[in-house]
Amino acid sequence: MIGVIAIVGIALGVWALSAVLAITSGFQDAFRDKVLGVNAHVLVLKYGWDFTEYREVMATVRATPGVTGAAPFLINPMMITRGERIAGVLVKGVDPDRLGDVLDLPTYLQRGSIRGLRAPGSSAPSATRDDPAAARDTTLDDYIARAGNELAGIRAPHRPTLDEPLAPPRESPAVLPPTPARAREDLLPPGATPAYDLPGEGPGGVDPLDALARDVARDASRTDTNALSVMPGVIVGKTLARNLSLNVGDQVRIISPLTGADAALVRHGATPRARDFRVVGVFDAGFDEYDSRLVYVDIWQAQRFFDQGDAVTGVEVKVRNIDRARAIGRRIERSLGGGPYHTLDWEALNHNLFTALALQKLALSFVITIIIVIAAFNVIATLVMVVLDKRREIAILKAMGATEGAILRIFLTQGLAIGALGTGLGLACGALNCWLLMRYRFPLDPQVYLIRYVPVQPSVAEFAFTGIVAMLVALAASFVPAVWAARLTPVEGLRHE
Repeated sequence: MIGVIAIVGIALGVWALSAVLAITSGFQDAFRDKVLGVNAHVLVLKYGWDFTEYREVMATVRATPGVTGAAPFLINPMMITRGERIAGVLVKGVDPDRLGDVLDLPTYLQRGSIRGLRAPGSSAPSATRDDPAAARDTTLDDYIARAGNELAGIRAPHRPTLDEPLAPPRESPAVLPPTPARAREDLLPPGATPAYDLPGEGPGGVDPLDALARDVARDASRTDTNALSVMPGVIVGKTLARNLSLNVGDQVRIISPLTGADAALVRHGATPRARDFRVVGVFDAGFDEYDSRLVYVDIWQAQRFFDQGDAVTGVEVKVRNIDRARAIGRRIERSLGGGPYHTLDWEALNHNLFTALALQKLALSFVITIIIVIAAFNVIATLVMVVLDKRREIAILKAMGATEGAILRIFLTQGLAIGALGTGLGLACGALNCWLLMRYRFPLDPQVYLIRYVPVQPSVAEFAFTGIVAMLVALAASFVPAVWAARLTPVEGLRHE
């Protein structure tokens, strides 16, 4: 019975350690796969905002050994709205023709395709900023002026826009002038914001900013069938589509994150733009952080919308061996001559995440190894009981000429047998545990864990490592009682006989 208890104790420790190693490895691999599914292996970036020579940089990058693809990208935080629902997102402009060369996004599409991402008749923007096409977008200044004047009973003349035709203006005696600033910005300390008077309430006590919000929501839900056919496309994540009730073919509006409540920024000259897009695809990366916050648009539309001319944020690079991404990034930097160019590999870009996972795996492995060490004390107790019970037999063997080494080997063999049985049983239970988790996926809250199921990645090397550790612990635990047994003299063993 004591031997059975020792075997079960080691089996439980080995079972827990093997299962935890498989699960923590699964988390590492799952996060890596999700990150690399919608992100490139290496990013080539440039200090400043004038990354216009990206085509030459892409040619140099493609010539680097180990690189399999390169494509430009542009990214900015924005807001997306559908009806009265709104969400903050990262709008990423990509080249639909080169998207598959650097990202696995096409394989993650649940509905739609990337073919509709680029609107018919689209063309690259001009090389300079302040593109005329971007200037025709509806700005938040237009909404504020219109809302304030309408609530005051005056309809101000409003310039027509491409995506939002307004009703013909009525004759008005005057347009409400903007409230002047109380102080000039150049008289304020650096970094300070000038104080402005917010617009007053209109007739009936209605806040113009509330009216603005309703106006934006109403216009965003307005669908023009003819306009949808020529509207630029957008690809959204599964979680975002569910939150905004979006389907392929729906119209959404992307606006600048500046809001009408920040009157100081708006009146100081910031003019957030708004543009309508048509949903052409819904992807499921399995990583809630991406599925709820990342949207893709055509890079030409993003350049016009962000008013960046023919400039990009950087160049995405895909390499043949992800484990050599950092070395290839350094080689790309040398090829570009350094200077304003620098690279970020996938591991450095998500350094905090993967470092936390590695530390968690190490800590859990250490804690659970202690369970095996505690179970080893059962082995010690078992062998001590056996030595006490077999002192007479040990004395007879010693009297017949058995050496200390022979007695030592007997008890070491018994301790290793207990350790082997416990280790084998624990590894079998751990393998069964991993198989059950892989077959019947255990759900997780994606808002907390970012992924939807417990990932499991069993490894032969990790199972072997667990078995070796358990056997070494069992051998060390067997050594003390075995030495004690080997040093017993025949007189001590037969004294009470």
